Amino acid sequence: MLISHNRITKLEKEVSKLQLENTELRRKILLDTTELTTIEFDVVRTKIIGRDPANINGFLLIDKGKDEKLYVNQPVVSVAGLVGRIKYVSTGYSIVETIDNRGFAVSAVDQETGVHGIVKQRGSLYFDFIKTRDEVHIGDSIVTSGMSNIFPEGILIGTVSRISTNHDLYFKPVQLTPSVNINQILSVYVLFSSDTSRPMAVPLNNAVTSDITEHAP
Repeated sequence: MLISHNRITKLEKEVSKLQLENTELRRKILLDTTELTTIEFDVVRTKIIGRDPANINGFLLIDKGKDEKLYVNQPVVSVAGLVGRIKYVSTGYSIVETIDNRGFAVSAVDQETGVHGIVKQRGSLYFDFIKTRDEVHIGDSIVTSGMSNIFPEGILIGTVSRISTNHDLYFKPVQLTPSVNINQILSVYVLFSSDTSRPMAVPLNNAVTSDITEHAP
């Protein structure tokens, strides 16, 4: 079948556009690339094809899996910031544990002040283990610190929205507004690092797996 010159030109433009979008995505994902020069990675776009009901468990079902060489603990992001990590991989799909899952935690840092802590989901998203004397301000951007073998440094997690005024506590509760609204996104990106080590697959509770897949379109 012959392809017209106009069609070829159109396809070439689409390829160029996708390449530019990929470059822009990398720039947006990594807020501070100065410390990431030794980390090489690719991104793979995936569609969300299922969610757990009412986002009770904070899991997403995506349309890529073993065939695309996805593996457990891969970082998952959107152009707005951190979404979560791969929890389970199968043929044709994978399950993502998102920042809305109550078991989710990630090492983080205040991009403005350099204060380190742990971001945890506790019904709301919190920047934990912040001492009362530590400088953290409303509106500060909290990003991944890179102090793990899962998440690269500099991915936006959220912004500080509330700080407790109770100074009797050794640690002050710092609440975040997530940079990504999990309920509104339709697609996500999986990061492939140059690190070739792959953790063993961790099976999810069968009830959770079936509950998500049953609600897939």
